[in-house]
Amino acid sequence: MPDAASVTIPDGVEMTVLCAETVSSKTAVEGDPVNFTVDEDLMVDGRVVVAKGTLVKGSVSHAEQRGRMGKAGKLSIRVETTTTVDGQKLKLRASRGREGEDKTGTTVALTVLFGPLGLLKRGKDVELKEGTRMKVFTDEEKTIVVEHGVSHPSPSPVPEA
Repeated sequence: MPDAASVTIPDGVEMTVLCAETVSSKTAVEGDPVNFTVDEDLMVDGRVVVAKGTLVKGSVSHAEQRGRMGKAGKLSIRVETTTTVDGQKLKLRASRGREGEDKTGTTVALTVLFGPLGLLKRGKDVELKEGTRMKVFTDEEKTIVVEHGVSHPSPSPVPEA
């Protein structure tokens, strides 16, 4: 690639992903794959490093169906990886900071909470609905190669009416 540049994606860069399918604590099982897509181009130094619409892989790390006495269902999702514009795998996590050196990955836990009146009812299952937006963060520093033509120009001023 004669017309390319190296760009380093820092650890901890925030990006928004969209859930690509509905996941429920009623049917989910630990280890089930969960897919997301990148909501907006991830830019570093004015260049696209992860394109909008790119697949983000995740998995169910814990699922518990609703119970009696108002016990809500529980659902924990781990975001794992996406792909950069040059085809490299980029690790992701669900929180801005690292939590020690435990490399099992960070999870996003979804739980429905109830007041005292909920104790007499059966709890509710938790659903992560298709299209739900979530903030995730890069989980490593990675240098990639980006073609010069893949940058976005500065937005042009809006013409006055």
